[in-house]
Amino acid sequence: MMIAIACDRSPELRPVPLPDVSRSDQSVQVQLRELHAAAVKKQESGAPDAELGAAYGQLAMVLHAAEYFDAAEPAYLNAQALMPDDPRWPYHLGHLFRRTGDTARSIASFTRALELRPSDVPALIWLSRTLTDAGRPAEAEPLLARAHQAAPREVAVLAARGQAALARGEHAQAAALLEEALTMNPGTVSLHAPLAAAHRALGNIEKADGHLKRWRNTQVPIADPLSDELAVSLRSAISFELRGVRAFDAGRFADAAELYRQGLTLTRPETPVGRSLRHKLGLALYFGGDPRGALQQLTEAAMLAPSGGHDEPASRAHYSIGIIMASGGRDQEAIEHLSKAVSYDAASLQARMALADPLRRQQRFAESLAHYAEAVRIDPQAADARFGHALALVRLRRYMEARAWLEDAVRAHPDRLDITNALARILATAPDQRARDGQRAYTLGNDLLKASKRTEVGETIAMALAELGEYNRAAAIQRGVIKAAQQAGLGAEAARMTINLRLYEDSQPCRRPWQDDDPVHRPGPPVSSQLATLISSR
Repeated sequence: MMIAIACDRSPELRPVPLPDVSRSDQSVQVQLRELHAAAVKKQESGAPDAELGAAYGQLAMVLHAAEYFDAAEPAYLNAQALMPDDPRWPYHLGHLFRRTGDTARSIASFTRALELRPSDVPALIWLSRTLTDAGRPAEAEPLLARAHQAAPREVAVLAARGQAALARGEHAQAAALLEEALTMNPGTVSLHAPLAAAHRALGNIEKADGHLKRWRNTQVPIADPLSDELAVSLRSAISFELRGVRAFDAGRFADAAELYRQGLTLTRPETPVGRSLRHKLGLALYFGGDPRGALQQLTEAAMLAPSGGHDEPASRAHYSIGIIMASGGRDQEAIEHLSKAVSYDAASLQARMALADPLRRQQRFAESLAHYAEAVRIDPQAADARFGHALALVRLRRYMEARAWLEDAVRAHPDRLDITNALARILATAPDQRARDGQRAYTLGNDLLKASKRTEVGETIAMALAELGEYNRAAAIQRGVIKAAQQAGLGAEAARMTINLRLYEDSQPCRRPWQDDDPVHRPGPPVSSQLATLISSR
């Protein structure tokens, strides 16, 4: 039954029905019914405006946090009508309308919040973001200038200014602001994507490529007391999970772990929310320096999973265990867990890639091909999957197919220098004569040299020259890259390069794009000896 609060007073108030809350945790159902009953009682008793407004506002916040948006809206509007000088209610309405896609009302609400509190940095940032998203970046810049004046060292302000500059096409300013934000907080890895876009527009292709490799989908933390108040208003497992995610993204791993533990007390461990909380607890422990405790939580989350079928929490738990096993040098166990991750979520790009890499490391090249190919099907822009697929074909000595895959990858990702370099090496060195084209390899190598002076590019040019019969020039370039490697303290790399130097000195071409022990054949996370010891002692 839906019960609405009466509205027979001035100012004119909207009905606030209590929605069907049966889908929520029991603790949330109790909380919402109590808050609704309290607002009804104050309405009927003729409580003062401020007192009734606070009751409406508290009810609205919990409805909002529980994602009952339709019911939260009239409660917020009533709180705003009764307490017109309180900036909380228009601020929360701004977020509510932003969440429901009502951009015009979101802008109006954030604007009202700023009228009441002109220097409120979170409101300035969120209004600027909403305007930028609405295609009005020019209106966002004055707001961000005000935010910068109020909080010149706030990473979120620098990030917002950088992204607004990028939207306006001011790429140099965007790059400078985003670089400054990353310098202040290297953990804001989501900024690598807009920074890569800025550098690409400026022609800094190698920088753009480096930033893209470091991108992760995280939130830029904002010191936002009102949003924090909203997050803590709800007594539910999900609310503790959301608060834990905020703490985790801000690098406060101990706080995140404690919030996840509190969430676990409010839900059954075998539920999707319970297993998700345990998985996140494991990650917080891992990044907080407790890998043993992390494995314990992740393993329990995996054991609580259903026996089969699609289940994202189970997939994520097995994925995380698989990555830890791979980082500990336990490829076989990594493959077992990552295979389970794929079985629970066949569309997971990260699980497909993470499984293909240890299969390739274990020389199970044919098996890796299927997972790389599926990763490309899931996301045609998955450059690493295209690259890994081509390298697996190389190890299977299927050079014509490898060349075709790399040519497609170069067309799809012209900024990825490692992919272009790999194609040049196949063209210069493939044992299958049909796949070779020394002149094209040399042209590609010289084009690469304009963007990167790395030793592997020099090696590729030497390979191409040897294929063209210019052995003296090839040997001279190879000696140069060997010297550079030695000066950099890369003894193992220099020794590997010497193998090709001997070929050129004997007037022979190279017929191996990479030596078998080249790092290019060891994809995936680096192995930690400390983690390997810990896993072995379990």
